[in-house]
Amino acid sequence: MFSSATCLAQPSKIDSLESELKKAIDTSKVNVLIALAWEYRKIDLEKALRYSSLGLAISEKNDFKKGKGNTYSKLGDVYYSVCEYGKALEFYSKSLKIQESIDDIKGEANCLNSIGNVNVIQGDYEKGLNNYLKSLEIYESIGDKKAMPFNNIAASYYYLGNYEKALEYYIKALKIFDNLGNKKLMINPALGVANVYVVLGNYKSALAYYKQALAMSIELGNKSGLSVSLNGIGIVYENLHNNDTALVYYLRSLQINEETENKSSIANSLMNIGNVYSTAKNYKRALKYYHKALYINEKTENKNQTSKTLLNIGILYSQQKEVEKALEYFKKGLVLANSIKSNEIIMHCNENISEVYEKKGDYEQAYYYHKLYSDVKDSLLNERSGKQIAEMNTKYESEKKAKDILLLTKDKDLQQAEIAKQKLLRNGTIGGLVCALSLAFILFNRFRVTSKQKTIIESQKFQIVESINYSKKIQDSLLPNIEGMRKAIPNLFVFYEPKDIVSGDFYYFCEFEKYTLLACVDCTGHGVPGGFMSTLGCLLLDKIANSETLSPSDILNKLSDEIIRVLHQQDGGEIQDGMDLSICLIDRKKGKIDFSGARNGIILVSADKAKRYKADPLPVGGNYVKKGKALERSFKTQSISIDTNDWIYMYTDGFMEQVGGEDGVPMNYTQFENQLIGLSKIQSPGEKNIMLQTIHDKWRGTHERDDDILILGFQVV
Repeated sequence: MFSSATCLAQPSKIDSLESELKKAIDTSKVNVLIALAWEYRKIDLEKALRYSSLGLAISEKNDFKKGKGNTYSKLGDVYYSVCEYGKALEFYSKSLKIQESIDDIKGEANCLNSIGNVNVIQGDYEKGLNNYLKSLEIYESIGDKKAMPFNNIAASYYYLGNYEKALEYYIKALKIFDNLGNKKLMINPALGVANVYVVLGNYKSALAYYKQALAMSIELGNKSGLSVSLNGIGIVYENLHNNDTALVYYLRSLQINEETENKSSIANSLMNIGNVYSTAKNYKRALKYYHKALYINEKTENKNQTSKTLLNIGILYSQQKEVEKALEYFKKGLVLANSIKSNEIIMHCNENISEVYEKKGDYEQAYYYHKLYSDVKDSLLNERSGKQIAEMNTKYESEKKAKDILLLTKDKDLQQAEIAKQKLLRNGTIGGLVCALSLAFILFNRFRVTSKQKTIIESQKFQIVESINYSKKIQDSLLPNIEGMRKAIPNLFVFYEPKDIVSGDFYYFCEFEKYTLLACVDCTGHGVPGGFMSTLGCLLLDKIANSETLSPSDILNKLSDEIIRVLHQQDGGEIQDGMDLSICLIDRKKGKIDFSGARNGIILVSADKAKRYKADPLPVGGNYVKKGKALERSFKTQSISIDTNDWIYMYTDGFMEQVGGEDGVPMNYTQFENQLIGLSKIQSPGEKNIMLQTIHDKWRGTHERDDDILILGFQVV
């Protein structure tokens, strides 16, 4: 019994094919039936199988071997798409025999590639690699560059732990698809290169390739590429110990995977989210995510991911000193990893088993498994491979420097364009700024369309700048006056640096009889798109924060409800953006603050030490769904006692996530906190702003500005 998935095909295409089917003669009908089976594979499996069977029956009746071979291949595709890998392999093999008998070498190459896909997903990487290489040989003989399975070959080498070969074939794929100008085909090898760099610890390069894939995925509306890119960026941030940011990317990736019902990717996102909670020592929640991932991986027979999940569960039990349970999962993972010859997982399983035996005092077993770990490690990451990998990538970069640099630097523009396109759909009623920004964006689009007409370009460019400059005046008028804020909080400074003329960051201030309310807000996007959202947020906050009896968490809950209502997000609307923010309700007499945050925390600096108060993981706004049900948000308030000399810092992510430094990566929290500790020794607001600007410029170096920047600091006197 097969269940139907969500409709993803285009009804107009199905109608056209069914109309064509009525007119076709028997042999022509086969191709139409195959096409219909493909369109129905994700919306009605019964129909997909029925159309395939009809195609097979017609082929057998007319002794139409090519049609029979193609129908078997399509049946394999249908079963593969619903994770029935055993049946998929059966039909691919039948198709291969027929293609070989009629000398259809292209059909033969397609079948070998498809069989390789099944081999890999079942964990038999060597067999999969062998089939991919046979397929490649055929494609090379007929000069079909587009179909060459370089990406699949690279993935096989990656799973086998041969990173040198993996990178070689990923780069071959990138080079060919780049020369063909096919961005759709470039996405997977770009992600593959990034994955290799993560394993090698080169996070700067990994992030660059993930962002390249992300930009292309956004441009092409490729949800699969978008999900994998977001997940990869999360992995980079997790490795850089920026777990809050990593969790944001993992949750975004999970949401997309659940929308597309991609079981394997759902499991991957669940495991990565579990990793974040494990790092935070929230073992109960981590274990919950791991077991969900394990269930899906076992169900889909994904041996590679199953072994990884078993390894992670073992690590979690080991951290809790439950050594017997840890050993049980490590050894299960090791058996599975050995069966698929995944050297990377074998290495980590042996390492962790050795550590567990050492904790138990069984040094003989500890030494035995440590030796196994060392042997595999040496074979994976030797000095020669590292040098060859570096040389190979340098050669590739030099050959396509101009075009590649364009791709790598274009990602922010592509993302901004996509966000801007979505924001224009918003039903805004926000007065003059909306009108001005709408005019600016319309003019910008017209500017692009008429780029060949120089006179019009210059005229429209002037109008765009004038419109956005006027928008800035409106946006600035909505921000509270800093001198007025200092009457309530004398020792306060604001470092506010928009990336573009208008900003997606803003700050909010409200004075009550006994309390002072401060908010530091980061809206999705910057520039024109961020300007829309920040104006909406400012006006909604002004509407909501009208009573000192409201706690910061009450304000966040109400703000989230209002954004969802105004943007119709509860109905699954296209605009699902929100805001990350921190709110502090300051009680000056009692020397305390009540804090609540949505993704954005605050930092307390006291006696040259920094303490970070974390926020809740979801933003305000946005319809976050899990298994078809909206996730409930209930923000929490934390009460913090403050001494006279303590400094509280509220911030958005623009300063800390700026790419720069010696390694060309964002700051981590420790680096950011150290800068704030130094900043706390300076009292003058002007000097604080100069110091922050100097630090940021030095860190950024020659890199482009990434985002808007907002940092607020104050003392409770």
